[in-house]
Amino acid sequence: MRSSVFLLSCLLALGACSPAVETASSADGAVRGNAWTHPGVLRFATNADPKNLNPVLASATPTLDLSMFLYSWTVRYNDKAEPVPDAITEIPTIANGGVSKDGLTITYKLRKDMKWHDGEGVTCKDMRFTWQAVMNPHNNVGSTDGFSSIKDVDCSDPYVAVVKMKTVYAPFLDTLWSVNGNAPILPEHILAKYNDDKGSFNTAPYNSAPVGSGPFKFVAWQRGSEVRMEAFPQFYLGKPKLHEVIFKIMPDENTLVTQLRTHELDMAFHGTGSGYRQYLQIAGVTTIAPPIYTYDHVDFNLKRPMFQDLRVREALAYAIDRKAIREKVFLGLGDDAETDQSPRLSKAYTPDTAHHPYDVAKAKALLDRAGWIVGPDGIRVKNGAKFSFTLATQTESTNGVKTQAQVQRYWHDVGADVQVKNAPTSAFFDNSANGVLTGGKYDTAIYAWSAAADPDDAPIYAARNFAPHGQNYLFWNDPQAEAAFATELGNVDPAKRMPAFKIIQQRLASQVPTIILQFRKEPIAYNTDLKGFTFSPVISPFWNPWEYTI
Repeated sequence: MRSSVFLLSCLLALGACSPAVETASSADGAVRGNAWTHPGVLRFATNADPKNLNPVLASATPTLDLSMFLYSWTVRYNDKAEPVPDAITEIPTIANGGVSKDGLTITYKLRKDMKWHDGEGVTCKDMRFTWQAVMNPHNNVGSTDGFSSIKDVDCSDPYVAVVKMKTVYAPFLDTLWSVNGNAPILPEHILAKYNDDKGSFNTAPYNSAPVGSGPFKFVAWQRGSEVRMEAFPQFYLGKPKLHEVIFKIMPDENTLVTQLRTHELDMAFHGTGSGYRQYLQIAGVTTIAPPIYTYDHVDFNLKRPMFQDLRVREALAYAIDRKAIREKVFLGLGDDAETDQSPRLSKAYTPDTAHHPYDVAKAKALLDRAGWIVGPDGIRVKNGAKFSFTLATQTESTNGVKTQAQVQRYWHDVGADVQVKNAPTSAFFDNSANGVLTGGKYDTAIYAWSAAADPDDAPIYAARNFAPHGQNYLFWNDPQAEAAFATELGNVDPAKRMPAFKIIQQRLASQVPTIILQFRKEPIAYNTDLKGFTFSPVISPFWNPWEYTI
């Protein structure tokens, strides 16, 4: 209890729990900020290494975070999770004529002053090309959801993209050329020659040295160490106020915390509860932990025969003490959840679902009824086969590895022989058939998912998006959920979509293809000299990097 009180006092009055802040002053004694600040240079880090720098091919967190600096999107989501125009001049709606009444035509009006980092102009043809690249079956894209509903993109006016849809696709705004679709606008003049039937797009030099049209221009990537970017003076929303951004790759969180403490870093994000505790005690650093749309979960590979039995999945859900995991691993930074919708942030959230509180006796009884009988060594057996399977996560994920250890113990307590089988982030989220998730090379897996502001989760739970050509890594196909997906995707009226989202949540909770552990609060710490940074809870915190100053 005493340590909790101390921690809270640090949170409310950081200076009282930290050493004095060293500042730089001019000759007249005016304070200019922290002495370690490099004016105009932002140095930030997380504990994951990007596989490549093309988000169409790599949907893992580090690539998406970097893409907010390098690329342009139709819209970004601000600190209130509201869509704001990025590459377009206005958000298409039925009211302004940007969306037809039948929902089958969407008009995007592009800004006319956009340029690629090599000086070429950005036009509708680049949007059309991006759609074609996403839909090329030879390209290892993470998802075609939304883009697969497009019939054509009319570029008669180079600065107006008239998108003709085959079917209504309600979450178009956050998916098509937007942050939830993992496909920013890509340069046709550079990548068209790679978009072939030989898979050249997957290995193009561009993927490690991208040319974007975002606020910052790629400079260099020292693999396993850092990515450097510099301000793009011709950025259409004005020259960025920072002149350089350095993203450092630090798989070990202790090193990350040390460099924040020694001021070799200006920002640490996607941290853990233990990291958060240490951030609070570092002088000259602002520490926050806002709620986000990211949730931690345990997925079942439903192609495995043992997990096709609902009683087994339910039992393993009851066997996990989720509140204990949140306290031990995340220092309480999260919210209880049974579904894919945030109870704090999502307008579609419903508490009217099945619940699986920690109940070891119920878990054991379900496994007994499923025919898994405890053997002499405490491990269950059925028809001569042991109740034995793997549990995978990312090697670099401190949160994942710690959660994995807890889940492994809980499941062992009910008679499961659980073997750890981890992989680096680059292999875990590899979009090809060689990936751990995409290739179905796992039994159960723990990871976090960054959801969108729109409640639609068809990209990861609808049957039409089975891996490796989609992100339904669970291979879940539930008729009632499928009908609800069809309803919500086919209605542009939000009120008509809400009942469908309730059904999807109820099916996820009752059928347990995944065990939702919690929705996160995001530990992030940054130099008090950093101004203009406001945190977005959607996909990536970096929604407005051109406005940052330090």
